[in-house]
Amino acid sequence: MATAMKRKEEYLGARVPRALKERVIARADELGISVSLLIRKVLEEVFLGEGEASAKAAMVPMPASESATKTLPKVLGWKLLELNQQQRCARCGRDMSPGSEAVMGITVADDEWVIICKPCKQQLAQSHAQ
Repeated sequence: MATAMKRKEEYLGARVPRALKERVIARADELGISVSLLIRKVLEEVFLGEGEASAKAAMVPMPASESATKTLPKVLGWKLLELNQQQRCARCGRDMSPGSEAVMGITVADDEWVIICKPCKQQLAQSHAQ
């Protein structure tokens, strides 16, 4: 707590049901971030204007969009990029803000491409490795 105070951040504790705790931990693991960071991001979205729907989307994995389902098998390669505009991950539906990193899937067709979040790309890489 002393470290948090030095960074001018405050500690906030909460009691949650065991099932919710397990879901939060699992989601943080999927995203490759700490539980603390996940909770901070969800709270910031809710209380800094992004809205409650976005916070719920961060907690519940969404199915791949129809576009992503059709395009992902055609992806030849991936390119890391820094977003200049708000985007939604084509795979999980997560909102990605300007300045955040995303991954663009490039296909043979000039007019087909897909943008996904880094956690989705990591999941794809893990599934290909298996």
